[in-house]
Amino acid sequence: MKDRNKLQVGLDWLTRSFAGVLVFLAIYTICWTIIPYFSNAGLPVDTIEEVAWSREGLLGIYRHPPMMIWLVGIAWKLSGGWIGSPYVASGIALGVGLIFIYLLLRITRPASQAGLVVLATPLVYYFGPQLPQWNANIAQLPFVGLFLYAAFRGVMTRSLGWTLLAGVAAGAGLLGKYSFGLIVLFAAVGLLADPVARSRVKVLHVFLAFLASVVVFLPHVWWFFTAPMNTADYFRMSAERTEGTALGHLTSPLFVILGAIGVLIPTMLIAIRGLDHVSQPRRTDSAVDRSLKVYLGFVVIGPIAIAAFIGALGGGLIKDQWLIAYMLPAPAFVIMLLVPNGVEVSWRKSAAIFYVAVLVILAIAYPVERQAHYWRANGRPVLWAPLMPAEPMAEAGQALWRKAVTAAGKPDMPIQIVAGGPEAAGVANVTPGRPAWFEHYNKGYSPWVTDALIRSQGILATEEVPVGYPEANGLCVAAQENFDWRNGRGGQGRIATLTVLLPEGLCRPAP
Repeated sequence: MKDRNKLQVGLDWLTRSFAGVLVFLAIYTICWTIIPYFSNAGLPVDTIEEVAWSREGLLGIYRHPPMMIWLVGIAWKLSGGWIGSPYVASGIALGVGLIFIYLLLRITRPASQAGLVVLATPLVYYFGPQLPQWNANIAQLPFVGLFLYAAFRGVMTRSLGWTLLAGVAAGAGLLGKYSFGLIVLFAAVGLLADPVARSRVKVLHVFLAFLASVVVFLPHVWWFFTAPMNTADYFRMSAERTEGTALGHLTSPLFVILGAIGVLIPTMLIAIRGLDHVSQPRRTDSAVDRSLKVYLGFVVIGPIAIAAFIGALGGGLIKDQWLIAYMLPAPAFVIMLLVPNGVEVSWRKSAAIFYVAVLVILAIAYPVERQAHYWRANGRPVLWAPLMPAEPMAEAGQALWRKAVTAAGKPDMPIQIVAGGPEAAGVANVTPGRPAWFEHYNKGYSPWVTDALIRSQGILATEEVPVGYPEANGLCVAAQENFDWRNGRGGQGRIATLTVLLPEGLCRPAP
């Protein structure tokens, strides 16, 4: 032990105790709050929209179930509308998911191996540069970990309580994204495929867990069949405008498979060559360990195989971030495959240096990728959601609104609706009173914006108003100006047309 440097000793402490794991996750969350906060001028586009939707307390949105907007809404409110709160939410979501993965490994593996899984997961690209992109994929992570742990523990101990908790977690995960169902499906297949696990399944417990998941998910089902535009309509609309290429049918599944393997290479290298093994005096149950290995194998490989198959059918419709939830248990599966059951592990010097180097590279890659948009501009406008600050446009919109309502004799009339694309969502998020976002003037997208609200409160628009819209909705153009929307570096972005639409009666000259 005398020849071990401080880096090795520190990593050993982080991996060998639950306290060390918690410290690591706290530091990692802080780091991946600071990195995007200072790299971005605004929020990523999906996140901008989700913060705006979270104001409404919805049971669903036409793109996804509601969990993503519930959780980011809680973070936004608790922080007082701080723009960095979605980054904190992402870090916490990963941390909670990994705590349950840690507990899952501890069922059969020593603390150092479970801790190693937690530390190795951030080596996966999806949990570094992709982490600040709060969306439905990130929102699933706590429930992935909880479901996998509760389901395995519930079956192996024949515990009704844990099995019911797995059902609740399954319902909550489905509220994150419908594709969470693949994790539930392959977890069930993995438990039934192993004879030891299969012998411990209690059908009544599973049935009751199923009912628990239905109860959790049922309010969203009601929304799905009553909403003016639901996810099925959106998927149909998306499929009509997206066509895969012939080459895409071949390359897309390869991209999914090779991408999943590629992001696990750093973890594999550490597991194979980077660890010293110390035998434990007492080994855990090898049959249960094999059951856990089979379980994780199906949970990891099954959904990725389905994603590859969908990619082959669609010809290029798979986005890399869709694999985030499926990859959360992947490092655990790799460690279980490559590290023997009955050993404690410690870090070799080369692996410790490699580990820190990979984390630093992934951390630097994020701001460099942002900065590259400026480097490649060559005098052209730089217009990309994370690089465009919402506050200046919101301030300009508020000034134009005050001018218009003062001229109309209503100086105490606040902004209630902001209409337009994602930039309008950003303006709504940071405007005092947090007005509703009216997405592209489409009440199917924003059913909380009613005709009565429009006619009585007016609209602040951040993009050109459709021809004939004011007249058809009892409004008039009270003020309009072009806003020079600068990017985060103060360089050219685009010219945005800000328009104040007031109730028609406020635009008529006084008698």
